[in-house]
Amino acid sequence: MISLLPLQEFMSLISIQGKLHASAPCSLFYIDSLHAAWILHQVPPKLLHFSICIELMVALTPAISWISPLLSSILLGL
Repeated sequence: MISLLPLQEFMSLISIQGKLHASAPCSLFYIDSLHAAWILHQVPPKLLHFSICIELMVALTPAISWISPLLSSILLGL
């Protein structure tokens, strides 16, 4: 299991490295061992019921191929 450490909550997140745009309340998580930042923000229930949108931004490009399957299993609840 990956341990997520909450760093800071944002009321409005405009952009991170020019890749992510969000206006909903969100939380920033950092996984130290993977050098990855997880952005978690809740989608309004009327749009996707109680689904959570998870976007992964990786600081180290070579790690993407290893993290992608991990993210898929998390999204599928495996």
